[in-house]
Amino acid sequence: MRGSSSTRRGFLAVAGATLAAGCSEFNPLDSSSSESVYSHELPDVTDDGESEPVVTEAIPVAIEQSKLDEATQRVNELLETLPMPLGPESIPNGYIRHRLLDAASEATAHVEDAWTTQTRFAAFQSLREARASARYAAAGWGFVERGVTRADLKVEHQQALDEARTLRTNHEYRGTDPVRAALVHAHIERNLNHVLDARTPSGRSEHGSLLAVAEWGEHAEQATALTADSRYLYDQFTASLPADAGTIRETLATAAERLAQDLRNRRKALPPEPTEDDHDIAWWLQYRLRDDAARSVDAVADAIGPASAVLTATAGFTDFLAYERIRDRIESGEQFGVQNAADVRTVRSQAIEAIRTALEESPRPELIRPILADAATRVAYADERLARYQGEVRLAQLEDSVRGYITATVRARSTSSACRRVLDALER
Repeated sequence: MRGSSSTRRGFLAVAGATLAAGCSEFNPLDSSSSESVYSHELPDVTDDGESEPVVTEAIPVAIEQSKLDEATQRVNELLETLPMPLGPESIPNGYIRHRLLDAASEATAHVEDAWTTQTRFAAFQSLREARASARYAAAGWGFVERGVTRADLKVEHQQALDEARTLRTNHEYRGTDPVRAALVHAHIERNLNHVLDARTPSGRSEHGSLLAVAEWGEHAEQATALTADSRYLYDQFTASLPADAGTIRETLATAAERLAQDLRNRRKALPPEPTEDDHDIAWWLQYRLRDDAARSVDAVADAIGPASAVLTATAGFTDFLAYERIRDRIESGEQFGVQNAADVRTVRSQAIEAIRTALEESPRPELIRPILADAATRVAYADERLARYQGEVRLAQLEDSVRGYITATVRARSTSSACRRVLDALER
């Protein structure tokens, strides 16, 4: 399961690979272009090579500090089982040793992220990732020191599966406000689905049983943490409700079906994919956003529950509206390329402003916050791309970042209209 992190680091790695792959297909500037700027002219967005998103995800649940302290303590206890320094005398195989050390370092980084992030929910998620990474390292060392086996860890994992199934069976969609309820219940749906449908480690490690045990340790810890976190979110949320609060499952399901039908109609009305030979930034934006919009329809249909379907539909309407914005701007003759460093600073500022403005002006900011958090993460990735450059930089090298900024801008500016459409469906 190494490398499957759902945190921002994991997202950035995936996004980086995706965008890098896209460069060869979509880059409109020849690699030998002489148009260039100097790195000191670009936005000074990060001192350490890592930019923080301006918005992070949050949900309407009171997460107690004691819960975060408990998770941190669990990480520390796992890491304390490792001999430090973990050298060749402990694990002679350098590759295996570095895998365990990398996992321990990743766990520490996730804890540091948790204590500097904007919301307790973001910290809650980061600490869960820290637990999984720390357990990978601890289980690997446990194989050496105590003879921990995959069978031992499979028993622990099965216990988490059994509890997750019970939680899913007993899950009642209680709530009084469908927006707040959808946000909480969607996370519970996704957490439990991740536990119950996660791929099981193969156990066939090319480097022997130690790493196979480490993978099972991570797998078991992730399942245990996700299940416990789901129970905690459910209990905290339902405890905040009036005693007579009923279920809103039918409200969510009906709204999700209305929204899904609207999205299906919008997909039918989409124009054909762009076919121009000039694959400039405008072409890339139109191609990618149209594809995102078309695929969002299936994402709603495949949602794992009514709450997730409502949130996925919100993102789907954002995708369609963002595509329409770009298409209209292209048809009006707007150019999206950058000619100098000032243009890069401008498109970045527009993205940040659009995200903040959308959060402030939305009729229900909490409903669109997940979308804005995603946009903010993409801006952070674009920032980090810029921060890597030194000296003279060809404009062609900046296009990944520019596309990221523009995409974040049009998505953020589309969220308020998407929010109103979803609220209308929920209130009928």
